[in-house]
Amino acid sequence: MLQLAGPSDCMSTARRIFYDLFRILEASRALLFDEETILSQECWLRLQNSLSRNATRWEPLEEIITLMIQASAFTLRAGAIIDKIPEEERFTDPSVALIAAEGLDVQGNIYNWHTKALLQLVQDGPNEYSKLALLYYHALLIFLSGNYDYFTYWDNIPAPVLSPAEVSEHLSSVLYLSGEVLHHSKIPGVMLFFPVTVAGARARTVYQQSEILNLLSLVFCKGFVVANKIRDGLLKRWAEKDREETIHLAT
Repeated sequence: MLQLAGPSDCMSTARRIFYDLFRILEASRALLFDEETILSQECWLRLQNSLSRNATRWEPLEEIITLMIQASAFTLRAGAIIDKIPEEERFTDPSVALIAAEGLDVQGNIYNWHTKALLQLVQDGPNEYSKLALLYYHALLIFLSGNYDYFTYWDNIPAPVLSPAEVSEHLSSVLYLSGEVLHHSKIPGVMLFFPVTVAGARARTVYQQSEILNLLSLVFCKGFVVANKIRDGLLKRWAEKDREETIHLAT
């Protein structure tokens, strides 16, 4: 519907609400499924820049969604570049180092957002949407790191890789904030699929996995039956990870 109507900053109240909701869900979808989105097209980016400039105040949630869209586009472009480089050349090809440097820029923008968001929280106090924005912040950092820390050709190159302790800290924040949003707000549970899935991909302890399953169960009970599909995907991933670790120990 939005694509047919085209980008326009002259929106009715109802259309603006629809647009804002669409941005959240579409940014999450693009990241989770590693797919393109119309929101990364120049015309839609210009629209959001125009809306942000004309806003009476800075909105942390709108800005973190913009960063999610940018991270999605960057991930797709970086992946396409890496795929064209033979595996044996990825340790020496200069394009790999450039992708690491660009990733650090993306990470820096995310950290800058966090600093600005915390300053606003001190002034205005927290609300349900500031918690959702912080939830996306923690998940986005884990997601960005995952584009690098699974691959050895970035081991000796400065890249936006989080340490295991940092991943664990952000994961704990995702679990806590997800519970806060689900239990103490009217925000639809579907908006948590991106951070909960990212956390699930990094969950290593029985406690973490149990907490994620509890969150998905609560989302399911609130009417979003697709939560069970995400649960099944995570259970399969955890089982495969356990098998890999068992084989590794055996060898």
